[in-house]
Order: sequence, then C-alpha cells, then structure tokens
Amino acid sequence: MRVKVGVVGLATLASLVLAAAAAARNPSPAQKAAIVAAFRSQQGDVAIQAVVVSSAHPGFASMNWGFANGGYSAYHNSLLALKGGKWKVLWTRESQQRADGACVYVPAAVARELLNVSCPPAAKLHARAATTAELASLTKSFHSSKLTRYAANSSGLSRVCVSNLDPAWAAAVAGFPSGSSVYVWFRHGSAAFESFLQAGSPPPPWVVLSLASCVGYNPSEYGG
Repeated sequence: MRVKVGVVGLATLASLVLAAAAAARNPSPAQKAAIVAAFRSQQGDVAIQAVVVSSAHPGFASMNWGFANGGYSAYHNSLLALKGGKWKVLWTRESQQRADGACVYVPAAVARELLNVSCPPAAKLHARAATTAELASLTKSFHSSKLTRYAANSSGLSRVCVSNLDPAWAAAVAGFPSGSSVYVWFRHGSAAFESFLQAGSPPPPWVVLSLASCVGYNPSEYGG
C-alpha cells in the first residue's frame, strides 16, 4: 500500500539515518547493487535515499526510500535480510512511525545498530498460543461484544495469542463469511480494540509488539 507521509529533505533524511546507525556501515558497491535490485523487483523503480548494513550481522540491512510522483515523495524505511543468497524485505514502516517493531523481525543487536532501537528481552517479544479454554472464552466474548456492530457476525477467531509481556492482553484474527478479516485485541477477556474501524482503546506499544509475530500483523501500523 502506498501511503503519503510528510516530506523530508533528502540531505536531512540521510543524515538522520546515518546518525541513528552509528555502528552500521555503508554496503560495498556489489552489496548495494544487490540490495537495491532485490528491493526494486518488489516495489518498482523507487527512489533510494540511504542503505546501511549491519556490522555485527552483515546479512541485515536498512534502507530509506520513497515514491516519486510529480515532485511528491513519500518516505519509508525497510529492513532486509540475506536469505538463501537473496535479499528479502522483512518489514517496512513509514519513516514517521515508531521503529520498535523492528524487534520482532531482527536480532536486538541489529535493531540497535541499524535503527537505534532498544529491544526488550526476547521472551517478552513473543506471545503464546491461547489454550482451548481461552479460545472458547475469547470467541464467545467477541461474538457478544458491543465494541463494533459487526462482531456478532464473525465466523470465528484464528491465530489467538496471549502476550508474554502482559498476560492480561490477547489478540486474534477475526474472520467473516465474506472472507474478510480484522485484528482484535482483548484485555482481561473482553474485546478492547479492533483494526477495521479502530474502535476502542489500543494496547500500549510494547503489548502490540509482543503479540505481533504470533498473530501476524505489522506492529508499526498499530502503535508498536
């Protein structure tokens, strides 16, 4: 999805990236060519502002880039990893969004090096699958929820997870007969926030982050 964000000068953007990635290094010409080619094969002929590679883990890179359209540019940041000899995009955020979500996709040392992010302990970044009893309870709670007008029509919940950071919080994917789905967060067993209408109160950022990899959403889209 191509979303407009605030315009930042190229020189300012590049200096911010390099300052945040103090221990990172510039890629070799061959590395940069491979990274850019792999990225453009997925996103098209985008404008690349800066590419840096992790010194501690050279198989990870960070790229700032944008879409150009009649003088307008939208800026984004992507993390990439070298897998099977090819560079793959792990995660993308708008440059104005929090970078904490990187902790879900890369080792803590890489997040710190490339994006100046301090990650919580690894055990707190992941959630556990809900038990059968928890799944039944959360499903019943969502069907009867007054959070949204469509909750009663859900065909059920999937990828139901409980946060290791704060077990009072859980999240799931709510499916519907039409084939559509939304993300739902629960607090103390009751629906607290949903992604479609964004009704309710969202969880704290680190709770969003702790549930992301288990449920399967991009944490930066929901404050994580």
